[in-house]
Amino acid sequence: MTFDAEDVEEDMEDHNDPLVLTLPVAGCNVKKILTDGGSSINVLFYDTYKRMEMNDDQLMSSYYTIYGFNGAPTKPLGDIVLQVKAGPIKVDTRFSVVDVPSPYNTIIGEDGCTNSKD
Repeated sequence: MTFDAEDVEEDMEDHNDPLVLTLPVAGCNVKKILTDGGSSINVLFYDTYKRMEMNDDQLMSSYYTIYGFNGAPTKPLGDIVLQVKAGPIKVDTRFSVVDVPSPYNTIIGEDGCTNSKD
């Protein structure tokens, strides 16, 4: 998703509001998806994961630590690849599942949805 000068209306002021979307993820309509161009990974929060009725045995092992949540290191519970649909485009997207509080349900990072699959 991109925006350019043609998308700006005359009466719009400069702003830095976050871009928050609702998209189908693994067949579930997920609200409050934060797009964060500064994030190098995609994050799915564990409470959302459970509400999607996903099982912990579906998680793949992850051997890394994420930095940035509350300034503390966070070890993911695991990774999972889920299909994200944006209009007619379907993308298999790898998410790191973390068990930390967040006002968002997921964060789509810099490389978010790059592996297209129709």
